[in-house]
Amino acid sequence: MRSKSILVRKKLSNLYSNLIQNEFRFLGKGEFDLQTTLSAVKKRYSNLCDDNYMCYQSCSHGAKNTPEWQHRVRAALGRLKDTERNVRKGVARNYWVIGV
Repeated sequence: MRSKSILVRKKLSNLYSNLIQNEFRFLGKGEFDLQTTLSAVKKRYSNLCDDNYMCYQSCSHGAKNTPEWQHRVRAALGRLKDTERNVRKGVARNYWVIGV
């Protein structure tokens, strides 16, 4: 069981790194709601998105009843916003502007 956890954490790390490197450019330019963004990430990086590894298994904060990969997506969006790289908050809650 421990080796599965290590493998999943490596995939999560790879997902985060890919998102930071790509800066969500695969979405195109525009304003996207979080659910659209999550769907696009899962489609593009399906091999790195494990719906069975929940947030509570990985960390002590975040949404407990959601897969950890979604937490990593939100973390990548936040980091890119904070470093002013291609991402900023949208007008409404849970909206992100890509391609700034």
